[in-house]
Amino acid sequence: MSRPLPLKQSPLLLPVFRLATTALLAALMLWLLLGDQNCWQQLWPNDIQAHLLHWTGGQLRTDSADRVHSEPAFIGLLSVVLLPLLTAAAWQRRRQPSSGLTELAHRTTPASIFAAVWLLLWLVAPAALGADFTAFVFTTSAFSLALLLALLLNALPAPAKQPTADASGQRRLLLVLLAALLWQTVSFQLNRSLYDNLLVPHGDSAMYEEHLWNTWHGKGFRSYLDQGLFLGEHIQVVHLLLLPLHLLWPHYLLLEWLSTACLALCVVPIFSLARRWSGCSRAAFWLALAWLLYFPMHYLDIAIDLKTLRPSCYGLPALFWGIDFAERRRLKSASACFLIALLTQEDFALITGGIGLVLWLLRLRQSDPDQRAIARWSAGLAAASAAWVLLAVLVVIPAFRGGEVVHYSRYFGDLGNSPGDLVKTALTQPAKVAAILFSQRTLLYVLVLSVPAGLLPLRRPLLLFAGLATFTMLSLIQLGNGPDDAARSAELPPVPYHHFHAPLLPVIFWAAAAALKLTAGNSRRSWAERLGLPRLPAEKARLACLCAALTAASGSLLPCGAVYWSDQAEWGRAKLYRPTDRGEKLQRVLAKIPPTARVAATDYVHTRLTHYERSYDYSDYLRAVNNYRPGVPADTDFIIIDTGHRYSTIRRPQDIRELRDQPEQWQLLPDETDGLFLVLRRAAAAE
Repeated sequence: MSRPLPLKQSPLLLPVFRLATTALLAALMLWLLLGDQNCWQQLWPNDIQAHLLHWTGGQLRTDSADRVHSEPAFIGLLSVVLLPLLTAAAWQRRRQPSSGLTELAHRTTPASIFAAVWLLLWLVAPAALGADFTAFVFTTSAFSLALLLALLLNALPAPAKQPTADASGQRRLLLVLLAALLWQTVSFQLNRSLYDNLLVPHGDSAMYEEHLWNTWHGKGFRSYLDQGLFLGEHIQVVHLLLLPLHLLWPHYLLLEWLSTACLALCVVPIFSLARRWSGCSRAAFWLALAWLLYFPMHYLDIAIDLKTLRPSCYGLPALFWGIDFAERRRLKSASACFLIALLTQEDFALITGGIGLVLWLLRLRQSDPDQRAIARWSAGLAAASAAWVLLAVLVVIPAFRGGEVVHYSRYFGDLGNSPGDLVKTALTQPAKVAAILFSQRTLLYVLVLSVPAGLLPLRRPLLLFAGLATFTMLSLIQLGNGPDDAARSAELPPVPYHHFHAPLLPVIFWAAAAALKLTAGNSRRSWAERLGLPRLPAEKARLACLCAALTAASGSLLPCGAVYWSDQAEWGRAKLYRPTDRGEKLQRVLAKIPPTARVAATDYVHTRLTHYERSYDYSDYLRAVNNYRPGVPADTDFIIIDTGHRYSTIRRPQDIRELRDQPEQWQLLPDETDGLFLVLRRAAAAE
């Protein structure tokens, strides 16, 4: 009778033990994340949580006090983790009988280590690290969950061998283009639904189409939200390049379609960068798909308050291609791309200058004449970018604002209200600036931008240096626009919900592409290999794609995000995208207003008024166009009030200040919209 082998002599016991340990740690981490209210409510709405728990044997219940309790089933979660591991183990055992199971166990090591560290932090944080760090652990639950699942899923397939010939590059590029076309089609249709449902704001969205209409109708490059040309806000003229197309189809949706197309088109330079750095079209394929799933990019398409159009979208392909052309030594093409980027907005110069500086550092000590020529060109790019941003912020914009400083100086809170104040604070109170800069919010920004890219960008810090100035600016922003302390504390941070991080994204994916480079092998294994981290380019890029997909599940408003499918969420399809009659009822109103009229309207109505003689803002916000006084400009002919939008404070005619304070000047027109829109006409216009 044969005796059993001791543990160290058994070829199966150790890898089986390691796989079982991985499954237990991962299931325990999932059980805590989905069971603690502070964690799972960071992920998705209640109805999505209920469905997820139901599928895994748990439940979401509400007690008599209307408190929601999440009760995940540990056995169900353990089964969810074990099933793919056991399937992969059987496949590996059949494919590589001698070493397949051992290799699979080794590849799950990063997931085991990450789960163990997270569980340790979970245990010790409340007692040893304080309430702030514990809250930070809760806040980053979505990233922890995504990274754990991505590490597990990326470990399942057998490692692919590095191909000697990359003959399938064109086929993979075609697949990437098809994926980009699908993304662009879905994104545009969502934006069009928001437009049809009258949910797109004029400020920061439809006003850009008004710029084009007013320009080729001789009114100047402007919107009538405020006095003066738009150059008093930003040196942002890139959308003027769309004038020839706008002459053919003068419609807001043209700009929407082009913005989503520009975001989708970025996959081409990303594919080119990744393939050049990695030498592998498969890696380029995965990284390009990661861009389409990268949820910080999605907020450039549908940002806070449903702003669906920002001209920064037009500049992103130019930045990507500028980097790509510069690496390929096509300096004239790169110069043209960076010039378009500079026309996008003045803060893009911070990124182009950083890119020039990094390219100069990379080629500074090269003896090759071509490399030295690129170094000189890169230094020129950095110098020109610095001059551009200083000229714009200190001279050009103030000149169009009557000498006032740039409006976004106030975004930095108590650090100062002008560029000079900001510099003075940095020099005289460096501790105050450092306290804001080196904070948990800044660390959160690092995770927001890097975890959805599989942490790949962090492996190339020199390339990330190109975005240091922009990231520093983002970290110092303190919007604080709420009416009180409670409202200010509840405000969403600028990243990623606003558009401020837009020019930083090409640098992040440039660093991610460079991180795919296969390091030369040696006799000793690297620390990454010993920990089981992916080493081959395709594996690294696949991890990035998985992280992008899994973080999008909790972070995106597009169909790849859970919020979209929720019937309870304020930003889900049930409340945003199902057809309504708001647009059709507004058309009844507009049919009675002549195009030569000067119309004041609440925000969401503005999207339909960009082609009128003038379109003024009707709100409590004091604007220069009315000399910073309440009410509407004296030449206003009509007022249209939307009572149905989420921010409306007017529900009935008695709430309208003009009818209350100036009844002799305004006439309320008969309502044909069931109270959805209230329309006033100036009495002089009625005569």
